[in-house]
Amino acid sequence: MSKHSLDHHYPPIVLVTFGTTVLKARQVYDYIDQCAKERYPKHQIVWGFTSGKIREKLQKQGMTTYSPDEVIAKLQAQGWQQAVMQSLHVVPGQEFEKMQQSQQNGMDIAVGAPLMSSEADIDAVIDILAADFQPDRPNIIVCHGNSKYAHFNQQNITLAKRLRQKFPNVFVASVEGEVELTAIDAAYEAITDGKVHFIPLMMVAGDHILNDVLGDDADSWKNRLGATTCTCATALGFNDNIIQVFFKHLDIALAKLTTYQANRQS
Repeated sequence: MSKHSLDHHYPPIVLVTFGTTVLKARQVYDYIDQCAKERYPKHQIVWGFTSGKIREKLQKQGMTTYSPDEVIAKLQAQGWQQAVMQSLHVVPGQEFEKMQQSQQNGMDIAVGAPLMSSEADIDAVIDILAADFQPDRPNIIVCHGNSKYAHFNQQNITLAKRLRQKFPNVFVASVEGEVELTAIDAAYEAITDGKVHFIPLMMVAGDHILNDVLGDDADSWKNRLGATTCTCATALGFNDNIIQVFFKHLDIALAKLTTYQANRQS
């Protein structure tokens, strides 16, 4: 993690995500990093990964990554007193909760909200995803979901209800969690000529998309649906409009830091 000059008008920005071990999928992070540096050229951009298992696997591959706690500690050691932690999670779920519990070590930390954190966010995401809907086949939006803590699925359930009101050939299914089975069954009934289009509601098209959805095993979604022709949209992390939603949340968090500083000086 490089050291930037300590201009406290431009606090460092920590982009926080779950992580992935799929090398090609990691290109998403490079793209988002580039977009962030272009949008916030005077800020230091660093990354934190919430998954300990992912960090361990990457370490074995010779790639060093840091948890949000480790990133904050390093920034404090450099002399920073403030920072923004911008979530790159899709929903305010378990990983976002873990991120919020990061040790602040006396620093002023403002947290930028995940992608779908409000009613307006969900509507914005629907408008963005609609550009990928294919009219001649069922469209299945693939979200992660949470099978252990049902309340973390609420944004995905709201998304599914709103989409069904507008788009009868669009279904929301989760790899984990409670919307999966009924959505897959409904999509199966909607297939007429073996065609299906998947849209990842995930920042990266990692193991879940490559194996759980598009894999060759009998229990992959592709095979469970009996699909003979599968298409798949790109991951959210390559979608410039999705990135702009995150940056709006980041701008709000940066404004909070300005308020913190003003209150301290008053």
